[in-house]
Amino acid sequence: MIRSGRQIPWLRWLGAAGLVASAACASTLARPDAARFPDPPRNAITFWGHACCYIDVDGYGIVTDPVFETKLRIRRRKVPAPPPAAYAGARVILISHAHDDHLSPLTIAGFPESTLVLCPVPAASYLAQDRHVVRAMRPGDVQPFPGGTIVAVPAHHPGGRRGVHAEADGSALGYVIRTPHSTLYFSGDTNFFAGFDSVRTRYQPNVAILDINGHLHAMDAVQAARALGARTIIPVHWGAYGYWWFGEQKEPRDMDDLRRHLGASVVPLALGASMPLTGPPPTPAAAAPHPR
Repeated sequence: MIRSGRQIPWLRWLGAAGLVASAACASTLARPDAARFPDPPRNAITFWGHACCYIDVDGYGIVTDPVFETKLRIRRRKVPAPPPAAYAGARVILISHAHDDHLSPLTIAGFPESTLVLCPVPAASYLAQDRHVVRAMRPGDVQPFPGGTIVAVPAHHPGGRRGVHAEADGSALGYVIRTPHSTLYFSGDTNFFAGFDSVRTRYQPNVAILDINGHLHAMDAVQAARALGARTIIPVHWGAYGYWWFGEQKEPRDMDDLRRHLGASVVPLALGASMPLTGPPPTPAAAAPHPR
């Protein structure tokens, strides 16, 4: 039986807890660690923890959901952060939605002033005082960059800062990044929904970066990966934060299910590790079609 985030009561409880938790608790950026987070290589996807990846396209840096704060409402950062030198080449920041583990104005303020921020409409208000240029995106909007384009696509998820009711109304977004080397899809947080089939039909991504969490997990994540048809699946939304006193997650959740059903197409990246934009070389297991 397929389960979605809407069917998991504790997720709503956690969201409600965030409403009464001390949102104003002082937070700073985590200590930078250049050894753990070296400069990202060219034409590669580098994992920086939770939903944050640095995507280098011929020297042009695209960063997904950067959050380097020490304290969030219900999470605490358990690892250091990338040093500013590692994202000195960032040119675009992609924000999927306004939840505090995906949108951090404090983190974004440390990026080069020339960096463009793309975000859904509800998230733009939290960046109103920021010195960066912010473009509020709706599904179908396109942002060109040298050699490629970034296309906003729907996600089925709450879009407000403390929202818990998922919709596919454009308040939360995923992004398709079309490069000269391959086409990437970053899901952002989302439940399983028909949008995955639409991404496959319109864009045929080679690599999918999936936020596998309480909203998209277990067989939902497997079905999403199959619907996308991407040769390589990078599971993210792990590896940096833990709930209050708990430690950080040591590996992507539901890896047993992912490996059992998707085989070698699942490529988890360790913190600070990188993979070429084209994905790893195919193996017989990864190249074989998965049964539907």
